[in-house]
Amino acid sequence: MGNINEKVVRNNYNNAKEIYASYGVDTDAVIEEFKSIPISVHNWQGDDVKGFEGLEGVHSENVVTGGFPGAARNGDEMRLDMETAMKYSPCRHKLNLHSMYAEPGQKKERNEYDTEDYQNWIDWAREKKIGMDFNCSYFTHPMMKDMCSLASPDEGIRRYWIQAGRMSRKIANDIGASLGEVCRNNTWVPDGTKDMPADRSAYRMRLKDSLDQIFEAEYDADNMCDCLEGKVFSIGTECFTVGSHDFYLAYAVQNHLGITMDTGHYHPQENVADKISAIMPFVDNIMLHLSRGVRWDSDHCLIQGDELSYIMQEIKRQGLFHKNVGIGLDYFDATINRVTSWIIGLRAAGKALLGALVEPTGMLLKAEEEGELTRRLALTEEFKNLPVNSVWDYLCLRESAGVGIDWMDDMQIYEKEVQMKR
Repeated sequence: MGNINEKVVRNNYNNAKEIYASYGVDTDAVIEEFKSIPISVHNWQGDDVKGFEGLEGVHSENVVTGGFPGAARNGDEMRLDMETAMKYSPCRHKLNLHSMYAEPGQKKERNEYDTEDYQNWIDWAREKKIGMDFNCSYFTHPMMKDMCSLASPDEGIRRYWIQAGRMSRKIANDIGASLGEVCRNNTWVPDGTKDMPADRSAYRMRLKDSLDQIFEAEYDADNMCDCLEGKVFSIGTECFTVGSHDFYLAYAVQNHLGITMDTGHYHPQENVADKISAIMPFVDNIMLHLSRGVRWDSDHCLIQGDELSYIMQEIKRQGLFHKNVGIGLDYFDATINRVTSWIIGLRAAGKALLGALVEPTGMLLKAEEEGELTRRLALTEEFKNLPVNSVWDYLCLRESAGVGIDWMDDMQIYEKEVQMKR
């Protein structure tokens, strides 16, 4: 355990257990609940959203800064990297996979990919006893034209991506059926214009028609569910994003679909936690893509902070962890080691999740119901300093996930002996 004393960790946990018990919280039960809530790990962090298709000179709609060495170059390397990252997280995991990471036996067009082209990923997930989520990659491809895919005025372009979207849903359904855990199929397109369009409606009516065709087929809700991801703007589409939050929210409500809430896709001052209870009564599912946007959708590595804690608290207080809310990561930072970045983000999300679960929420609700607003605020402040880190350390010890910063020693060896030799 390096510099971490196991006896100290266990003693600290026993003391924390007594403190939480005085507030009516059973930390042993919380740890078991924690282990039942998956966090979906985004594979595209491992190679800066490049994919395995070997497309040279194709414009990327994803801005990735930095050039840290050791990026995964193929599926085997990426799976090893992800396995290493998950080793140092005590969370229950899922794999979140983009379609551009297919591994077909022979070269195919992206809209021709089928379930067999992801069999390596499915087999790996089954071996690791984890579920999967899926995303159609509507970007970084020659069939992106003038920053448009599903909203393109070029019917050939639009037909190409409609087929890709249809196949994505079919693949997601097969994944869910194969692994026995619902697969969330996410739709995000970067479509938009750099300057002001003369006819916004034309773009959005084309997008609506494309989505109508993609969602024609019905699939078993136990296998897959669909979520739509909006955005304020992207680089190159500053003036107009076709798939805005308003557009997708309206479409999801009308068509009984889910919404993906990427925490980097809103204005910096928007409260994402507040949006959960606002839209949950009207949509079938919510998928969270947790990121850290600094002034814009900059996809910095996820770290602990108030916003992340508030999101987890809101899900817990609404009783949504075991209903129709999925938690996933979505960032890509090439200025630091990509595997270490996964670990930092997973542990940040895990700490926020655990902090929400051990919160004595019942006391807050009781004070609110009785109109004791002063007491509610006092309790809220007091709960911030309860010894959740002692519970976290014990959880990491129990799951052999690295207590404190111990895992960094192993990661430095992995970086030197594996990543730097690529």
